[in-house]
Amino acid sequence: MREIQLQQTEATGASAAPDFDASFPALFRDSYRVAFRLLGDREEAADVAQEACARACARWARLIRAGDATPWVVRVAANLAIDRWRRLRTAATHVVVAPAPTSTPDRVDLHRALARLSRRQREVILLRYFADLPEADVARELGCAVGTVKTHAARALAALRTTLGEEDTE
Repeated sequence: MREIQLQQTEATGASAAPDFDASFPALFRDSYRVAFRLLGDREEAADVAQEACARACARWARLIRAGDATPWVVRVAANLAIDRWRRLRTAATHVVVAPAPTSTPDRVDLHRALARLSRRQREVILLRYFADLPEADVARELGCAVGTVKTHAARALAALRTTLGEEDTE
């Protein structure tokens, strides 16, 4: 069936939307990057990225009609990573010895600080800085103006700096 569709596309000269197989490496890379930054574990991040890509594959026709599927896949990966982190945190039953205090905040502190942000600010931070998407793509995915993305990003970063105790370098 797929060969017939390819032959028809080649015969008509129409440009086909990117198929999932061609887009998979980039989608997996971006979703893995977000998941790894949130979880800090390569295997867990790979599982999350695989699940996000599987969900994208199941909805591929709808996703490509709406445009670029990358922001959607990144958001799904971020949500899955946060859910997985919560499950792992509550499943831990053993006592963990706290490491020596450092000046660098760890992933748990970052997760708690992100949880304190408003939903829109958290989405902007995840898409803009964790997924490395340009402001225009973040604005298009969230359905707002680029200026709104910049405002939410600036306020969220200021709140994160305050929460994590970092000096404002600007």
